[in-house]
Amino acid sequence: MKLTRYGRMGQLQEQQIVQELARWGRGELGATLTWEHLEKQFGFSRQTLNQKSSIKAAYKLAKEALQGGLVRSRQETDDEIKALNQEIARLRLEIEQYKDREKQWKLRWQRVAFNIRKAGVQMFQVDRPVQDKRLPSATESAKVIQLFDGEIPPSGRV
Repeated sequence: MKLTRYGRMGQLQEQQIVQELARWGRGELGATLTWEHLEKQFGFSRQTLNQKSSIKAAYKLAKEALQGGLVRSRQETDDEIKALNQEIARLRLEIEQYKDREKQWKLRWQRVAFNIRKAGVQMFQVDRPVQDKRLPSATESAKVIQLFDGEIPPSGRV
């Protein structure tokens, strides 16, 4: 015999039912969700459960999740976790490569700054805003910079 409560549903009970429906929606409790199951579990009638808008919405969402294929099998979830872990490992490696490039870039600019100072020029003289708004394009800049990428010939000065 089914024991059905006819009293008022408290806030805590309502939250517990909504949490249970969320678990149903995630597929943790199976694939067949019915009002009867909730009636048995919580002891409230379908009408009482259906009167609470939060429960009604959670039930509808759980049903849609179960029917719409939103719930994945354990194997699918494990495969996705494995793929995401591989992606995370790849991205960490890529970040390390960028950090290494940044470190090399900073060392290069420190060498440039050192050599500029050694030539008697101050960095603020070199690193000041350009007055001319017609800056060279990236291609033109690359051609100019490329000339300085090779080995610096000895100048004879120490």
